Amino acid sequence: MNKALERLFEIAKKPERTIIGLMSGTSLDGLDIALCRVKNDSIKLVKFKTVEYPRDIQKHLHRTRSKDQVYLGTICWLNTQLAHFFANEVNAALSDWGVKNNVIDLIASHGQTLYHDPDGEPNSTFQIVDADHITQKTGIITISDFRQKHVVAGGQGAPLAVYLDEFLLQDEQHTRVALNLGGIANLTVIAASKVEDRVLSTDVGPANTLINETMQKYFHQPYDNQGITAAKGNSNSELVKYLLLDPFFRKQFPKSTGQELFNLNWVEMIIESHQIEISHIDLIATLTQLTVKSISRALDHLIGEKSYDLIISGGGIHNQSIIKGLEQELTGACILSIENFGITADSKEAVLVAYLGDCLVREKGQKVGDELVHLGKISLPN
Repeated sequence: MNKALERLFEIAKKPERTIIGLMSGTSLDGLDIALCRVKNDSIKLVKFKTVEYPRDIQKHLHRTRSKDQVYLGTICWLNTQLAHFFANEVNAALSDWGVKNNVIDLIASHGQTLYHDPDGEPNSTFQIVDADHITQKTGIITISDFRQKHVVAGGQGAPLAVYLDEFLLQDEQHTRVALNLGGIANLTVIAASKVEDRVLSTDVGPANTLINETMQKYFHQPYDNQGITAAKGNSNSELVKYLLLDPFFRKQFPKSTGQELFNLNWVEMIIESHQIEISHIDLIATLTQLTVKSISRALDHLIGEKSYDLIISGGGIHNQSIIKGLEQELTGACILSIENFGITADSKEAVLVAYLGDCLVREKGQKVGDELVHLGKISLPN
């Protein structure tokens, strides 16, 4: 038997596994690297870092992601170049942390989403970053492509956070809602009662993606640091109303979305069609309010006036304009950080990927509809 395959079977039987989770989201700001220790009933974050994408990679991703027409050669190059970048950064992180590669049982890599079409016929999703290159350059078994099997089983390929949320946050006394503020806002409702189908996970709309894109275009900054720009502006309630008329917000839950819909071109078309005059600072305030309103409307529909714990993660937790807006809108929520549960706000999605990789090797299926599905593909080193 192949030695790497033997190693895989050994890993599956271990009482505790050391796994690196790799995540790059819709913000295209870089690679999250989470070193985790996983047992059957717990997961612990040991080390974490974020590495910015090199300028040339980021430039090509912006030109390629969510576009209907792209150069095939660019996608081919990115698929390999990003894999080399991921692998090199894993090797560098392990060296900085004083951890040898042979101590790591698995790498779990989400890859970089280039296109997400949950409502197509058939529905589809597309992530790049070739896992074979990662495993060869690190010497570590690598698991990738978690979203594809979800789509095959009739799901939308997103959000996948539900599986970690239920594992970490279920509580028989309190209803809990996990809210992740990445490029897109997604939430998981975990009801307190012991009943079937008590967990629902869904995207609800934009979180940071529109704010980031506007900051980059008009302020030459990657994001609205701590929500300071939004705090200086005034939200245009008329524009918020028109943005919320998009059919996505009327679709039934659960649903998923991405940059294909929520991009600055979409916003500017609505501004132009309704002949709205708005300053750039007020536009940031308005898009921040759109994030707050779309989340609060979703929670009003899903939870109503019941009290619940709202546990927030993702980069948007640092945007105080978003957080203050949620506090004002969600009077029934006790707002907490995911850090109360042993994971940093920025690391959650990378920890999720590590958890999904662990589930695959342990043959722990994830529920998609009425079916148990094993998410991910395995790449073995030579």
